[in-house]
Amino acid sequence: QCGSTKVLEAMRRGYSREAFLELMHKVKDIIPGVQLSGDMIAGFCGETEEDFLQTLSLMEEVEYNTLYTFAYSLREKTHAHRKLSDDVPQDVKLDRVRRMTTLHRKITEKLNKKLIGTQQLVLIEGVC
Repeated sequence: QCGSTKVLEAMRRGYSREAFLELMHKVKDIIPGVQLSGDMIAGFCGETEEDFLQTLSLMEEVEYNTLYTFAYSLREKTHAHRKLSDDVPQDVKLDRVRRMTTLHRKITEKLNKKLIGTQQLVLIEGVC
């Protein structure tokens, strides 16, 4: 949900950026052409611009096919709600979401261009 180990620790995710990237490289080695999806949160408590840039670089390295992006908001009864300060201004959060979306669009365009001229198996579940 973030590319910064510092922020992942604050989120209490239990893994680091490095461990996640190592796992992603193993997955891609084992399953060539695997398509990945994920969620990214911008503006978690204490997130700096440097932390956010680490998220962007993680996105570039992983190359998610589908990515859901969100601006952080406090949720009641969570560790962050009880112990942390929501100190990233809303306009900064929204700008970071915009930047993630722009980058993700560039990544998916690159990935989709690689599929031009190939045959893909699809599942059709019904008529629109």
